[in-house]
Amino acid sequence: MPRISFTVNHEYARISELIPGLMICGVSELTLDNMLKHRVSHIVNATSEVPNFRFLGNIQRTKLWYDDTPQTYIFPDLDLVTDQIHSIIHDGGRVLVHCVAGVSRSATVCLAYLMKYHCRSLRDAYHLMCRTRLRVRPNIGFWRQLIAYEQSVKKTVGSVRLIYDEAQEERMIPDVYLRLIIAERPQNAVTQDNGNRVKDEGRTRRGSGTRPRFQPVLEPLPENLEAFA
Repeated sequence: MPRISFTVNHEYARISELIPGLMICGVSELTLDNMLKHRVSHIVNATSEVPNFRFLGNIQRTKLWYDDTPQTYIFPDLDLVTDQIHSIIHDGGRVLVHCVAGVSRSATVCLAYLMKYHCRSLRDAYHLMCRTRLRVRPNIGFWRQLIAYEQSVKKTVGSVRLIYDEAQEERMIPDVYLRLIIAERPQNAVTQDNGNRVKDEGRTRRGSGTRPRFQPVLEPLPENLEAFA
């Protein structure tokens, strides 16, 4: 069998324990030593391209077969996978959710779980993850579905909004990224309302009286190191 390789940023991919019993990582951290060190009892593989590696032993697996594209439809799975994770942790198990980079697909699953079972809102779940993860960046299509999932679970209008930012290739970002973007850009590069650089999608929707069509976009993730599995 040929050797499988993935290009990832090892710093982003490292294992992080978000809450007791729930961990996240990228593919480069999938070693038997790490599974033993972190006492992993169940692995959630949130990718279509990474196999369930035999060398990790008899750890129970769930494979979600997600592609990291905004067109990937994950909403129907979120209740099932979050309930499964909750049941495993409740019974004393330890769950590791992984994708390739540990940034988008696995982060989406963890955000859904944290929002549903441990946080008041999706926004709070995002900030909780950011305490231990260097980069939490689901693609914009996943963000749309997470926002819809929060509205369904919490019965609220949602805590995260998508905003228009003309500096982004695909023009849309969740507002939880705004502080990071402001910090990265020159002063006055991002303004709200009066500068027309950033617009609230929710406000635009209400003001126009029409509901915009679903237009998913992909935020590319620059990676620079190669990991072998």
